Amino acid sequence: MKLGELAAWANGGQFTQAAVVEFLDVADYYLVAHAAAHGHTVVTHETYQANARRRVLIPNACQALGVPDCTTFEILRSRSVRLGLDAA
Repeated sequence: MKLGELAAWANGGQFTQAAVVEFLDVADYYLVAHAAAHGHTVVTHETYQANARRRVLIPNACQALGVPDCTTFEILRSRSVRLGLDAA
């Protein structure tokens, strides 16, 4: 169900046909649809771009289906993850 909904959104006319074909052929399409179907959050380095035409971006697809998304750094910060060596 979510795959069809996402495909219909992608084919809605905002994106070039090449962008839609690529999106429907890569894992991003399945990742967003799976997250929508199961209530997950998608973590990505991409950022939302309202005027995107040549590429279907993960955050744009997430917004279209109401899927929460965040960047890698946001998820690490929210989990209080610290990287690096602590002084002994």
